[in-house]
Amino acid sequence: MKKFNIMAVLLLFSISVLAIVPPDNVQATFKKMYPKTNDIAWSQDDGYYCANFVMNGFTKNVWFNAQGQWEMTQTDLVSLDRLTPTVYNAFVSGPYANWVVDNVTMVEFPKWQAIIVIKVGQDNVDIKYQLFYTPQGVLLKTRNVSDMYDI
Repeated sequence: MKKFNIMAVLLLFSISVLAIVPPDNVQATFKKMYPKTNDIAWSQDDGYYCANFVMNGFTKNVWFNAQGQWEMTQTDLVSLDRLTPTVYNAFVSGPYANWVVDNVTMVEFPKWQAIIVIKVGQDNVDIKYQLFYTPQGVLLKTRNVSDMYDI
């Protein structure tokens, strides 16, 4: 039992040491953008700091560079019913309307318009596509992501 307690303490210590704490400038920018947000999980990916949290029922990932500048926000919309009517109508009248929707994400940028990404696939076939729409419902491009692991 004593061995178990020591292992548990060591595990908790190693987890706390590995926790990501972003620089003050990143935290300050985040707090300006989301002043009432709590329960933020920070991670680091390819030099960027990413805040992961839930706001108004949506999971958000907000990316900052090392200088504390906002780079992008990904909001997981989960399904088509969260889309604007314009984007929804564009999708259901398009060539992928009969495909199975895996996920719907909105990506916002500081200097560009937002994009809506709808990931679709087909039943019993290992084919997946990402469909990139503008907020006005224009299909910008499609991308075959069948062989990609982390997209």
